[in-house]
Amino acid sequence: MAARLIIAGMGKLVARLARARRRSVWWISRLRHSGGRAQYGEGSRVNASIILCTYNRASTLSRALESLADLDVPAGLDWEVLVVDNNSTDDTRAIVERVAAEARLPCRYLFEPSQGKSFALNTGIAQALGQVLVFTDDDVTFDRGWLRALLAAFDVPDCAGVGGQIVPVWPAPPPRWFSDSGPYRLLPAVVGYQFDTSGPVIRPPYGANMAYRRVMFDRYGRFNTDIGPRGRGFIRGEDTEFGLRVLGGGEQVIYVPDAIAYHPVEPKRMTRRYFERYYFGEGRKNVRAFPLPPGTVRWLGIPRYFYRDLVKHLFQWGTSLNPRVRAFHRLSSWQVLGGMLEAWTLRRQITLFVALTRQGQKRRMGIEPRFDDYWQR
Repeated sequence: MAARLIIAGMGKLVARLARARRRSVWWISRLRHSGGRAQYGEGSRVNASIILCTYNRASTLSRALESLADLDVPAGLDWEVLVVDNNSTDDTRAIVERVAAEARLPCRYLFEPSQGKSFALNTGIAQALGQVLVFTDDDVTFDRGWLRALLAAFDVPDCAGVGGQIVPVWPAPPPRWFSDSGPYRLLPAVVGYQFDTSGPVIRPPYGANMAYRRVMFDRYGRFNTDIGPRGRGFIRGEDTEFGLRVLGGGEQVIYVPDAIAYHPVEPKRMTRRYFERYYFGEGRKNVRAFPLPPGTVRWLGIPRYFYRDLVKHLFQWGTSLNPRVRAFHRLSSWQVLGGMLEAWTLRRQITLFVALTRQGQKRRMGIEPRFDDYWQR
């Protein structure tokens, strides 16, 4: 068992080192060809870059690109669309090349081999030429004035980022247990981003409809590659995690209701099973992306308050008769369970790392480590 864990850990380390090497080689090459600086910023004449990442969604991608081609683009705007293919095995590349050949969109195709949306987003940022970076998804469509409204917000000098309105498009009425407002409002497994008025927000925008000045990524870093969709994985939230960094730095992010993107709700997203998987992934993401404060009391490596929260939600789920209240607490239980699993997993990884360090030190001292050293605390 210990050997398998060690081998798996070494495999992940080798993969991360290989990714780091590829990126360093790319940046060295880019700097060499640009006289020592990356080819973006004040020397670029591109005003905006739309970054759209995709994975095996050729049919919806085609509709999204058609919708982008129909935008009412402001006169004199220099813009580009970057489609980042994250290891698709369908017709993604052919669709992008066809759209580019038709010259209806200033479109470029990029390929990111490292699986995970955050890797793809960071590749788009590195290759983009625009002063403003606009992000959207491969399954949305747009109001014709979407881009115009989104970019107009940056006329305010203090505006660091913008969140546009995301309108869910339901194929059927939502289920009885679903709530998108009030005290039992569910997490955005069904993506929607809507407020009553425009202006500064304290809730970060979602990746289906958001934009930031490029300098924000220089100031606060890129998207966190430890989280975000990865194939069929359910650990998401790379967009809001970055937004929280920006807001936490005191920057202003503005909600623009006229920048409208329509997000279809797939039938599978209307099921409890989908929400359970989403909530479980949210629990794991929160522990992974936001480290627990030092001194947190743990039982078996799991914060003690997780046990209290789990009992509370299970009790209220079992005793309530209101379907929305029951759904809220049932799903919250899954979120706590996800956090518990991630906390336990991270603690075991740290324990194994410390044990490996100890046994390495013993070998250097000429002492043969025992098997028990792998699991000493």
